[in-house]
Amino acid sequence: MIPNIKLFFKTIYISFFKSEGTPGRLSPKRFFVLLFIFIIYPLWHYSFRLAYSLDNLFFPHLKEQDIKQPIFIIGNFRSGTTLLHRLLVKDEQTTGMQTWEIYLAPSVIQRKMIHWLMKINRLVGNPIDHVLKAFDKALQEYSYMHPTGLQEIEEDSHVLLHIWSTYDLFAFFPFPELIRNYIYYDDAVPEGQKKIDMTYYREVLKRHIYTNPGKRYVSKSPSFSAKVRTLHEQFPDAKFINLMRSPKSVIPSSVSMFSNHWRTYGDPAEEYPKPASKVIMEQARHWYIYPHRYLKNLPDSQYILVQYDDLVNDPESTIEQIYTQFGIEMTPKFHQILHTESEKSKQYKSHHQYSLGDMGLSDQGIEKQVRLPALKQHIPLK
Repeated sequence: MIPNIKLFFKTIYISFFKSEGTPGRLSPKRFFVLLFIFIIYPLWHYSFRLAYSLDNLFFPHLKEQDIKQPIFIIGNFRSGTTLLHRLLVKDEQTTGMQTWEIYLAPSVIQRKMIHWLMKINRLVGNPIDHVLKAFDKALQEYSYMHPTGLQEIEEDSHVLLHIWSTYDLFAFFPFPELIRNYIYYDDAVPEGQKKIDMTYYREVLKRHIYTNPGKRYVSKSPSFSAKVRTLHEQFPDAKFINLMRSPKSVIPSSVSMFSNHWRTYGDPAEEYPKPASKVIMEQARHWYIYPHRYLKNLPDSQYILVQYDDLVNDPESTIEQIYTQFGIEMTPKFHQILHTESEKSKQYKSHHQYSLGDMGLSDQGIEKQVRLPALKQHIPLK
C-alpha cells in the first residue's frame, strides 16, 4: 500500500499556491476543508496499513484468495452505471462494496470489529443506529444524483483514494493538470504507478471476497473506463459491461455533478466553472471511444455493450440478456426481484434540467467534439 506521494504534494502545492481563479480558489471554507483533508489523509492511510498488517497476521489464508470472473461495469459518468450496479448486487450470487466498507473498513479485521461492535450495540438498545441514520440523512442532503448512505453500494474505484491515485480526486480538487493522465490511464500513467494501483486494488478485492465467500464480485466505476486494458491484464477472466448513453445527456449531467462537488468542498465563483465542461468533454470523448475499441476484441462471454435507454426502459430484459451472454444462471428469486424493479422503473422520471448555455456548452459543440468523433470510430451511439 504505497501512496502516490508526488501527486499528494503536488495537490497540496496547487491547492494553496496556484488555485486563484479556479473553482478550488482559497476561501475560509475551502481553507478549512483542505486542512481537514490533508491532516486526516495520512492518519486514514496509515490506519489502513496497520489493519492490513493485522489481516496478514490473523488471516494468513488471504494470500490464497482467488478472484474469479469479476464483473466490471464501466461507461461515462451519468450513463446508468449506478442503476445497473445496484440491480446486479441484488442477486444473492454477487457482491459489491458498500460505502462504509470503502471508506471505513477495507480490511478484514476492521470489518469484523465493526460487526462485533454492532452486535453489542443491538444488545444495549441500538443507540448507534440513531447516529447512523442522522449521518445518512446528512449525506442525502449533499446527494445531487443517486441516493447515498453508509450501507449503499458504491463505486469501488474510491478505494484508490486510499493511495491518492485516481481520477476521482477531481471531485475534491478541480485542477485538470492533476488528473489529466487518469483520463488516459492505460497509456499515460507510468507502468510503475499502474502496478502499485492494481496490486493495492487486488488486495482490497481479495479481502472483500474473503468476507463474502462464494460470491462473484461486481465492480462499478466510470473512471475504470480509462483502464480496461490494465484491468483485463490483471483479471484475464473478467467480464465487462460498457454502458452507452447519448453525450447530449451525459455531458451536461456530468458538468452539473462535478460543479456540485466543487460547491460542496469549496466556493467556486461560477455556478458551472469552465474547467468542468472542458475536461468532461475531453474525458467523455476518450471514454466513449477507447473502452469499446479495446473490449470489442474479447469473446462475447466477456464483453457486452448496453444502451442506457434499454436498461432504463426494461431492466429485466436487459439483465437477462447480460446473464445469457455471460453464461450466468439466473435464480428464480433474482428474476422476481428484477421483475419488481422493472415495474418501479416505469414510474421513474428524471427531474434534472440543465441549461447548456449556462454551462458554456451547446448541442453543436457536443456534436462536433464528442459525438461525431465517436461515430467515426464506429462507436454505437444513439
